[in-house]
Amino acid sequence: MTELDQLEVQESLSRSQRKGTNKRQSQPLNEEFKENLLATKVLPAILWSLFLSLASVANPYLTTLATNIQTQDLYAGMAMQMGQHPYGNFFGTSGLLYYLLTSLGSLFTTTWVFVGLQFIALLIAGIYFYKLVAYFTKSESMATSYSHWFYLFLWGIGFGGLYAALFALPFILTSIWFLVRYFENAVRDEAFILYGIDAALVFLIYPKSLLLWLVAGLVLLIFNSHKRQMARGIYQLLASIFGFLLILYAVGYYAFEAQILGTAIQQTFLYSLRLNFSSATLGWTLLLLVGFLTIAGFWKNVISTLLSYPQKQHTYIKTLLLLVFLVHLVFIIGTSDFQWAQLISLLPYGFLLGATHWQVGELEEEEPTYLRQHYFLPLLVCLAIVAQPTYTYLIQGDLLSERETVATYVAEQTQSSDKIYVWDTTAHIYLASHRLSAATITTAQPYLDTETNRSSLTFDLNKNEAAMIVVNKNIPLLDGLSSNLSSSYEQIQTSSNFIIYKKK
Repeated sequence: MTELDQLEVQESLSRSQRKGTNKRQSQPLNEEFKENLLATKVLPAILWSLFLSLASVANPYLTTLATNIQTQDLYAGMAMQMGQHPYGNFFGTSGLLYYLLTSLGSLFTTTWVFVGLQFIALLIAGIYFYKLVAYFTKSESMATSYSHWFYLFLWGIGFGGLYAALFALPFILTSIWFLVRYFENAVRDEAFILYGIDAALVFLIYPKSLLLWLVAGLVLLIFNSHKRQMARGIYQLLASIFGFLLILYAVGYYAFEAQILGTAIQQTFLYSLRLNFSSATLGWTLLLLVGFLTIAGFWKNVISTLLSYPQKQHTYIKTLLLLVFLVHLVFIIGTSDFQWAQLISLLPYGFLLGATHWQVGELEEEEPTYLRQHYFLPLLVCLAIVAQPTYTYLIQGDLLSERETVATYVAEQTQSSDKIYVWDTTAHIYLASHRLSAATITTAQPYLDTETNRSSLTFDLNKNEAAMIVVNKNIPLLDGLSSNLSSSYEQIQTSSNFIIYKKK
């Protein structure tokens, strides 16, 4: 089933600076761009989005499969529904709007709303991804093939969903589509207000994704300089800033009202955007990245794109995609705690780089699928789809069962208003017991890699606001936590993996 794309391509207005006047003059419509628009198949995007959303850990039947980051995001939704604020009451590196979405997704004491929100995000992202590939390749079959693998990769490396990077995808892809249209002379300058709104939404969901707009600013500067339309570029910049501030002020009011602006800046910028190339895990991160980029075919896409520059097609958009891809790689390499979900940010650029260099003539002779283009190596990514649930049930089955037992015990022995602390690699016990954390950093990973955060956790726990503290015996304790347990808490329960302490 297909639906014709109802995109209306309007006459573009250009700004040219002439002697004695800065008058904007209209330019003729780019008819070639209009002719290249193909019908957008939305059914595959609907089916994939529905499937991946139902398979997300927001589905209450699949929550036990959630990773640490996913459980912390589910915890954020629960905590906000109970009156807490992000950054102030719990540590978070995603944007404020994302945490507001987690709160919305946890309405009515269930996370099914979150499933619906993820469906919308995946659907919009899939539709615009298809439009972009179809435009570059001028082939419906290629666009369909790329779309299937786009969703498969999201399923594999972002198993269970609920990552901030995933919710940023719709705005990233709509903005790339906007820039494609701009370079083809098919949008008005005033539309840059919408471009700025996209930037603000991404900034407030997953701040690292703003790299696209920062790099695009440089590419647009070069483009407008080459076209001798710098006055037009200034007008576009002002329109973008207006759109950005329009959303920033609307959402930022919550931060001012909750008095969390300072901590929000510290956690989303000073912590999450820092680079650490001296990390002990740097070699392991590089090895994993090289393996993934080779299997995914992204290295081949990068090389093919570089070799395609003599064709002089889509030069500016290819440069933009390539630069943003490389900058994202730098930030992933420089992280002190590598997570597979960080690779979600690479997917739009990695796939689109593989589509930008195809020639119409090549596709008329042969239309290879994405899988055949990359020697069937992407099949290996599908192994990740079964790896996590297999590991969870076969290797961690007993640990999962114990978490449920501990959560039940904690819920029975405490009041709903009591706070607890769980020294574990997941926030699952908080969720299952429906109890809030006594510290802003809720788990033993991944945020205790800085002395500031370790001191913050010790300070919070020394207040002794936790009615109970649950300790995973397999995780070494911080010195401050160990001392506080000895002086202020008594051991009341133990199991194979956990020790439960109660305040004296």
